[in-house]
Amino acid sequence: MDKQIETTYALFGLTILSVVLHNLISAIFASEEVILFLLTFGFLAGFVFSLLYNILSYSKKGKPKDLWKLGWLGLIGLLGLLPNFSIGFYGFFGFFGFFGIKK
Repeated sequence: MDKQIETTYALFGLTILSVVLHNLISAIFASEEVILFLLTFGFLAGFVFSLLYNILSYSKKGKPKDLWKLGWLGLIGLLGLLPNFSIGFYGFFGFFGFFGIKK
């Protein structure tokens, strides 16, 4: 797997981990925890930037060649089926489109 794709997956994983830790600490101490909130926001911004950079890089240079591996992020759209989750998760199904660029 290319380093660019690994970075995108790592930023996504760090975002999820940071969200869970932020919510856990906020629930335990019954107060808003600012540092993890900022980390979550930073990781999320990094993930989006990395994703957009990978897409633009692929369209101009044809690299990373394994951009299609990000299609598994489309499974996150299934979270929209769970009660009390936002319908906005359905937008993640668009990531399945990356499978179409596999050669």
